[in-house]
Amino acid sequence: MSFDNFTLWQPRFNDSVSSTRIAFGVPAVALFLVLFTYLRGLYRVYLHPLSDFPGPKEAAKSRNWLYLQTLKPYPEDVYDELHDHYGAKAIRIAPNELHISDPHLYKVIYKQSNPFPKEKAFYAGFNVPPPGLFSATDEAKHRELRRHMNPMFSRSAVLKLEDLVRGRLADLENKIERLCDKQVIDFYGAFRLLTTSIIMEWCLADSGNILEEQPDGFGSQFLTAFSVGAAAAKIFQQYPLLPKISNALPFGLVKIFSPEIGSFAQLADFAKQGVYRWRDSNGSKAAVDHPVIIENMAQLSNDALVGLVLEILVAGSDTSASSMTVALFEILRNPSIEKRLVQELDAAIPDKNDLPPVQTLEKIDYLTACVKEGLRVASAVPSRLPRVVPHDSSEPFIVDEKIVPPGTIVSMSAHTIHSSVDIWGPDARLFNPDRWLVPEAKGLDQYQVHFSKGARMCIGQNLVPIEMLVALASILRRYKITFPSGFLPPRRVDNFTIELERGLPLKVSPRA
Repeated sequence: MSFDNFTLWQPRFNDSVSSTRIAFGVPAVALFLVLFTYLRGLYRVYLHPLSDFPGPKEAAKSRNWLYLQTLKPYPEDVYDELHDHYGAKAIRIAPNELHISDPHLYKVIYKQSNPFPKEKAFYAGFNVPPPGLFSATDEAKHRELRRHMNPMFSRSAVLKLEDLVRGRLADLENKIERLCDKQVIDFYGAFRLLTTSIIMEWCLADSGNILEEQPDGFGSQFLTAFSVGAAAAKIFQQYPLLPKISNALPFGLVKIFSPEIGSFAQLADFAKQGVYRWRDSNGSKAAVDHPVIIENMAQLSNDALVGLVLEILVAGSDTSASSMTVALFEILRNPSIEKRLVQELDAAIPDKNDLPPVQTLEKIDYLTACVKEGLRVASAVPSRLPRVVPHDSSEPFIVDEKIVPPGTIVSMSAHTIHSSVDIWGPDARLFNPDRWLVPEAKGLDQYQVHFSKGARMCIGQNLVPIEMLVALASILRRYKITFPSGFLPPRRVDNFTIELERGLPLKVSPRA
């Protein structure tokens, strides 16, 4: 049988009818979208359950307004201005989100028992494999992970890291002395290398010799990935499909399309390589004289362990470094504070090459006060931390005499608490160590929220003060440090953690 005379069936279209449908269909869809957006905006501004709370109309209409604020150098300044402008402790910064400035409500939102749950979309934006520690939104899984990790981060366990801290600080000081005659020393970069090398060794028993990655400088590809990669979280929070897409694509392709997301993937790849090296060694103990975190978390899957290491590397390096840098800058720009601190260090440390143990350094009251004040003023994680008003609360959540509906996202920040004149007085934004040396200072500790508060408080709360005590005591005892000509103060940029644009370049010379 021959098919030569058969013609395959093909659908036939009336070209004029199709063109007409397209001509009317496209504008109709566009008109529908415009009308929908307009009506949705009207509803959100005037009829939404949060319509009684003040704020910019654009913020009420769409989350785009909030996203644009996160791209500014320091969004918390914008929210401060709005609180002042409206005279309100709760302002609307998104269709379903309020920013809160009442310091007394911090303990309600971030309380120890049954805190408000984390807002899932915000923390998913960090794109860390579950269960995570900081990014976990499942409270039961977080409690279980925290239960395993708490012993490693206790004060007694962290004190076992003192030799590690001193060793890496000695390496840094050797580099400073090698370079200080030739150039100014960028202490922000130096402190970032110091804290990153410490946390890398604690996590993975390997710092990758990051302190000498640039023999004549204080930069690192790893630190660049920190800075650029953090911007990816803001993108992911606004566009929640992007993490899934980027995770499915080859690393090289992602980096071409978005350097920010590519750098984020680079961080994850570093953590993955460290975990796999340890797994390949069959979990053998590292040849180091300090605890190693991954050796105590072998029960986790590889992906979960990578996510955990990634979180600890980021959280345990930049926050410490920025706090150290801000403290050193504030000490140096206040000559009376510098003079008093150096005098106390000279008296307590007769030999600059023989630094006392941490527990002895803690007894130098003015040093401890400078560390506390540095942590407060730095507010190393200044960003808002969104939570959700629970539906099963025994009593309503009230701000400005208004009930906040369950399901509403509410957020506060360390910046808000640390700059509150109601707590710290009229000099709240000034560096004043003396505030910690008066009898009533004990009541101020409850308002130190640089590590947050409650059940989700930063697990590294015991390490950072020790790093700061040791580093500030040693550096100010060993060196005379001054501002170079043409010095410009660091510019604070909120990249979830604080980054200090321009760094902290200083002239250094050894003291007798």
